[in-house]
Amino acid sequence: MPSGPSATAQPPFSQRLRERSMRMHRDAEGSSYLAALTKGHLDLPAYAALVAQHAAIYWALEELADQFSGHPVAGAFVFPDLHRRDALEADLAYLHTRGVPIPEPTVATRLYAERLAELSGWPGGFIAHHYVRYLGDLSGGQAIGRLIATEYGLVPGGDGVRFYVFDNVKPKPFKDAYRELLDQLPLDEEEQEQVLEEVLLAYRFNVDVLKSLADLVLPRYPQVAS
Repeated sequence: MPSGPSATAQPPFSQRLRERSMRMHRDAEGSSYLAALTKGHLDLPAYAALVAQHAAIYWALEELADQFSGHPVAGAFVFPDLHRRDALEADLAYLHTRGVPIPEPTVATRLYAERLAELSGWPGGFIAHHYVRYLGDLSGGQAIGRLIATEYGLVPGGDGVRFYVFDNVKPKPFKDAYRELLDQLPLDEEEQEQVLEEVLLAYRFNVDVLKSLADLVLPRYPQVAS
């Protein structure tokens, strides 16, 4: 085996995903709507708007997960303990019992759900969106859930914020194991690049959804700078 210098090895795929999407991740975290919501400047109807968008997105994402559950590669990323549909239905039902209006999905949310529906023939596309949503939920999403509960009179982990509760998942060990799964994906360089591009698209959809919520919600609160 040659002992001379070799081409620099690519970093692990999970590291490339994280580094390539860092700016888009910051864009999502910097949403004016999320900032106003988590600082308690809005109210439960404004929060219900987010829950309604999540419901449409996760219904489409988990329909895709159902389709890929037996797939030899993508099936490894289908974790029933992550699924959010039941939690979101419970959150919407609770908000409805409190007389909180539930808006329809925005155009941006519908476009996001339509993109997910298009991925039934591409396991890598499913994995890209799965990575963006669920690892976000297990990371910054946990702090968002606690802040929302505190600011709007909800019990952390209880009614109205069950979306943020993963009863059987310990975030740190799970995320470490998840990144190992990403690094073991049998993808060549071109396929990895395609998944990387879809991850960036997934972040763009999330940014667009949050912007659509800012456009929808924030004009009702003139005291909040948009």
